[in-house]
Amino acid sequence: MLSLNIETSSNLTSVSLSQELEIVEILNINSERPNHCELLAPLIRKLLDKGLSTFDDISEVRVNIGPGNLSSLRVGIATANTIGSIKKIPVYGISSFLLYGFSYKGNFDSLMTLFDLKNNMFAYGKFKKIDNNIKLYEENSKITFEELESVDFEDSVIIGTGAKKLQSLYSDRRAGLNYDSDYNIDSSSLAKVDLKEPENHIFTRSPLMPFNSFSFVS
Repeated sequence: MLSLNIETSSNLTSVSLSQELEIVEILNINSERPNHCELLAPLIRKLLDKGLSTFDDISEVRVNIGPGNLSSLRVGIATANTIGSIKKIPVYGISSFLLYGFSYKGNFDSLMTLFDLKNNMFAYGKFKKIDNNIKLYEENSKITFEELESVDFEDSVIIGTGAKKLQSLYSDRRAGLNYDSDYNIDSSSLAKVDLKEPENHIFTRSPLMPFNSFSFVS
């Protein structure tokens, strides 16, 4: 089964082809601004023009549905919806929580995926590694910074778009937290997600829509 993977949650435009968990080909363009409208369709064409696969070979589409930059996400989601409709193949909308959690290769027992949303709002998911399997066990898709103060993440590695902001906010008050604020995802992260994960983070409804109405700060 060949999957077309589409990632447009930030300034990065990323597309890839994967079979099972293996990436067949990937193309990334990282821009100073989110210009997926201009880049995404030509990048998919270029991916297929490399001669490894054709449009007819694609049997499913995976796309990030956020949290992320809302206008950017909509470009990727609309493209995935269109391809799925034309080809009559499954389209899986996968949340950023799972993309960051499943693709992170650093050493951890507990992992927090934190996203910086508009208006001093955050979203987070907490994962645990159990017998080499990653499990999401706690989440909140809309929480204020004041409410976030009560969340226990002392023993977690903190990744995601909110990690750098949290690090700056806590610089003088909570030293010693474990941040990996430079970690980012691309479309290869979509191939790593187990589609048997919680239904509230993997969507198949048609047409797909963004995970929520918030945008993080790119």
